[in-house]
Amino acid sequence: MFCLSSSVSNAQKINISLLQNSNKEYAFVLNKGIKQDTIQKGIVPFTGDLIINIPNNEKDYVGMGSLQVKDTKPLNVIINHENFSVTQDAGGKYVFENSSENEFLYSIMQGGIMPAPDTSLYAFHFIDMIRYMQQLERVSQGVNLMEKAKARLYALNQLDMEKLYTSSIWYNVIDGMVKLNSSQQMLGEDMITVLKRIKSQEVFEHLADNLITITQQFGLDDAFDIIVPYIQETGRIEVPQGNMYVAFTLAKVRKGVEAPPLEGLSLPLINSDANKTLLIFYAPDCDNCHVQLDQLINLYPDLKKRKIRIVAISSDTQNETFSRDTARFPWPNSDNLCDFKGFGGRNFINYGVMSTPTMFLLDADKKVIKRYALVGDIDFFSVENKRN
Repeated sequence: MFCLSSSVSNAQKINISLLQNSNKEYAFVLNKGIKQDTIQKGIVPFTGDLIINIPNNEKDYVGMGSLQVKDTKPLNVIINHENFSVTQDAGGKYVFENSSENEFLYSIMQGGIMPAPDTSLYAFHFIDMIRYMQQLERVSQGVNLMEKAKARLYALNQLDMEKLYTSSIWYNVIDGMVKLNSSQQMLGEDMITVLKRIKSQEVFEHLADNLITITQQFGLDDAFDIIVPYIQETGRIEVPQGNMYVAFTLAKVRKGVEAPPLEGLSLPLINSDANKTLLIFYAPDCDNCHVQLDQLINLYPDLKKRKIRIVAISSDTQNETFSRDTARFPWPNSDNLCDFKGFGGRNFINYGVMSTPTMFLLDADKKVIKRYALVGDIDFFSVENKRN
């Protein structure tokens, strides 16, 4: 009992007294990157008095917490090992006791008064991050190149990613940082620089996963091919799972590497005398896949003359729909593959395909030239590595 009472007494507590929220559902969350962890929820007592207990597994948390009451604007507060209380005065302003962090923050938010700088406070750094987020917003709207360069250098050399992780503005800042870069190569190299500065394993994994999602979602394949191999080489992801596992697989099929064999192909890739080969992974219920396939069908007479081979790999699970789709393809039927295992099929796994359509253009030696999502972006007819 002594151990239990000691544990409870040492836990951080926040006393909140907001009568207008009585009898309403609430949740208290901690911010972690693009996620929010709910640590407590329930109904606010009729008195409006609520005690939030920070659990022991979050005792080292420093960052923004948020009281989210149904049909009410969230109350955002800084969590930093302080036991404090918060009430509202007659004018509706929040009043804090025993919290230098929140007194600093809310003197700016509510009173427009800038306290004396105190770098020991998370609040001080949070205000800096807010200013940086606003700078990124200005840059995205078009400003002079000097401000854009300053914003980029700040991200590379000064931005504290661990503090940003618990700030509640992670998404806004990461999105703005991605938009700073004028090329995919610069984006990839910049994100590696940022990743190198991160000491926290949790923050490293979260940013790595976010970057994989961003590069996949927006078709930034060149940046993906720079970022993901670096993440692999660090060895910091010991057991890749889910999105990370698929990305590691996909990174093996990047520019300049020999394409993996395709199971079920009667004429193996390496034995083909094609000048180029396009592999298109598609799904039967993907509308854009059919748009891209229609474009290939229209281009095929010219592609065939130039000895460009098309191999289509379907994620179908039904022979009927697979046969119906392939019946309209003008390339040899032997170059239409499906093992009826969906995205769990061996070819989809070996090529790390997470979404469709995904296309790989191979040169005459069956090495990857580039990965694409749109047929219109493919340069089929360059003379690179052509066989006569």
